[in-house]
Amino acid sequence: MIDRIRLTAAAKIQLSTLKRKTGIEHYNSICRHALCLSLAEPSMPPEEEFSYNGGVEIDWKTFTGGFEDLYINLLLQRLKQDGVAGSSENIKKLCAGHLHRGLSYLAGRGDSYLADAVGK
Repeated sequence: MIDRIRLTAAAKIQLSTLKRKTGIEHYNSICRHALCLSLAEPSMPPEEEFSYNGGVEIDWKTFTGGFEDLYINLLLQRLKQDGVAGSSENIKKLCAGHLHRGLSYLAGRGDSYLADAVGK
């Protein structure tokens, strides 16, 4: 269904900044937190056409930390909640939208928010 997570150049900069400020070693850990933070919001992320030039890619299995089914089910549940069909394309769009919104939330809240969340 999802093989790779693609992030924009702006998201890559946000990840690098969060990684540097929090000391969290891996992008995938930050991305998992960002996705869940956005999924917890009742609103849908805005519809966007992302440009992935200069961005970064993360393997889906690395992103999920071995919990592929959990993350697919979280995304499917959110699609159902939002009244959107659970197609492969919709799952990919939903994941990208929530992931980018979650990274913006984390970047906007400052480094202390994420550091506190992971006990740094």
